[in-house]
Amino acid sequence: MKFLVHTFSASALIFAAGCLSSTSAGFSAEKGVLHVEDRRFASHIEVVQDQTTIGDNGFMKAQVTLRNTEKRDFDCQYCFTWKDKDGLTLKGAETLWTPLMLHGREEAVLQGICPVPHAADYRLVLRPFKNK
Repeated sequence: MKFLVHTFSASALIFAAGCLSSTSAGFSAEKGVLHVEDRRFASHIEVVQDQTTIGDNGFMKAQVTLRNTEKRDFDCQYCFTWKDKDGLTLKGAETLWTPLMLHGREEAVLQGICPVPHAADYRLVLRPFKNK
């Protein structure tokens, strides 16, 4: 019985740790999976399609199609992060935040190319753009 209690407690702790996230991103997508960090923002955007290719030179290219499901426009920013085969972020593969105006009911195709070879995965992060 103690084993089950400890197992359940450890599982709950791991789950809770996985729910912690930065509030700077609206959502992020990895292989079509939507990671919601700001429910109000993310509820208006959906991933339509995503795909990756790796060129002969070893550089990964990702393409993600997003759709604004609302009538109103969304002013946001996005960036790609690149990961190795173990899921760790590749050093030197950081990309800059890119502005994006996603008009009502519009689809947008976002593309990124990893600046270093041998990436195995990517993460696309979107956040609302706050003009201050």
